[in-house]
Amino acid sequence: MIDAPHIIPLDIHTDNITDVTCQGAHYDATSSVWYTEPHELNETLHDYVYDTDSFNIVAPYYLVITSKMACWTCQQSTRIHGVMFTRFIKQNQDGKGWQSVQRNSFLFHINYLPEEIKKNIKASNYYLDKSKTTGLRYWMNHCEICGERLGDYELFCVEDDAFRLMTIEKLLRANVRKVNKLFVSMAGNPADQNSKDVVRYLCDARFVMNGPERL
Repeated sequence: MIDAPHIIPLDIHTDNITDVTCQGAHYDATSSVWYTEPHELNETLHDYVYDTDSFNIVAPYYLVITSKMACWTCQQSTRIHGVMFTRFIKQNQDGKGWQSVQRNSFLFHINYLPEEIKKNIKASNYYLDKSKTTGLRYWMNHCEICGERLGDYELFCVEDDAFRLMTIEKLLRANVRKVNKLFVSMAGNPADQNSKDVVRYLCDARFVMNGPERL
């Protein structure tokens, strides 16, 4: 638990640890995230600041998992992309602190992505759009053939979704790419609705075994 309402993520590498620690940088051992608080920001630490204003998720690195599914509309095979963490920090719902998490988790309903992270995801069919079902605007997958929106609720939140309960066999066939750069984003923020609405944006990545074939 990071007991601070406002933090500033720091993009710090191993060879800089001694210098930044002496300058007041903080390290959260559970999530492996470096940060400072606004009143502690000085000229030295300013060189490591990740330049973003709106965020409620910070991770030291991230995995981009690219799999395939049949489009719900045209039934053709299309690539789908998911962002996964093994450790991260997330802002508490009351906005008064940050929770440290060390768990395999998918992030979805992403409202804002910095330009550098967009480039690192490298997916032409993953872009900002508005959900027909919820009316929320977030980064979502689209069919590469017909352009149909493949919303996050169906991919991450239902019983037989494509990512949360992905089988190990399917994971082995997927393209899993680790990006060793700081991840910062805003997720689950219902910008088009009442600010009190709670939008789910994290789920466990379980990777289950395929069951025996039915006769």
